[in-house]
Amino acid sequence: MRLVKAACVSAALLAGIGCARAADDMRTLTLPHPLEPGETLLVEVETGAIERGEEIDVTTASGQALGVISPFGPRAGQDVKTYTIPIPPNAIRDGRISVRLTITRYGAAPRPPTAQEVRSVRLIVGKSGP
Repeated sequence: MRLVKAACVSAALLAGIGCARAADDMRTLTLPHPLEPGETLLVEVETGAIERGEEIDVTTASGQALGVISPFGPRAGQDVKTYTIPIPPNAIRDGRISVRLTITRYGAAPRPPTAQEVRSVRLIVGKSGP
């Protein structure tokens, strides 16, 4: 009986891992030009309403955490909100960066955001320092 129970738990865990890998939204963005000295790269995420308790995890394709958009975003009936997250130079590959967006909520399987939850994702080049 224990062996059957262990097999069921293992199957459930493997199914969860498979879901977690598929539950994202990968976007590859191209830099408008190579970064010059003193320039920084930011990813701008425009969000709509997300449910209370949900967050939008933003990582690179390799899994490097870039930031989290917390559940303090707009609620139903409110305007769009924009968040900017800095991109480290080592995340840029061949003039591009791939970012993965995942909606997470404690106790729920991760999932890709809907078009209403994440309205747009774009790169912004800014100046660093004073």
